[in-house]
Amino acid sequence: MNSLEEYLELIVEPTFADMRRHPRSGRHAFLASVATFHSIDRAAHPRKPGNLRNEWREQSPEFLIVDMVAHRFKHVQSDHEKQRPPLDAIPLIDAVFGHDRRGPEALGLDLHNLTFVIRDAIRFIRGKIAHQT
Repeated sequence: MNSLEEYLELIVEPTFADMRRHPRSGRHAFLASVATFHSIDRAAHPRKPGNLRNEWREQSPEFLIVDMVAHRFKHVQSDHEKQRPPLDAIPLIDAVFGHDRRGPEALGLDLHNLTFVIRDAIRFIRGKIAHQT
């Protein structure tokens, strides 16, 4: 299961389907976000994913949000939370998580809306496969 396409078929899409069957579960939302985010590892292999991650985050706001959600629960804070936004900008972290940032039950982002974000991130990643062939 080294290819991105296999990873999407065997891990990402079934995990996302589980989330859709459990639309109010923060646990399923987290798992779907983590599985989707880690597509970057398959796409970059055998190189390190750092540069590709930055490209994908710039190209897809949905992938950026999935990245933020996945890292929020894994590391308590996402990289975006650690950075100070410019004074004239609305912090993306507030848009994604809101002001109440206690845990999975306080995502800030409505889990229903996150379903569409993850769906579109998966579509974005699938588009990357289409461009490779």
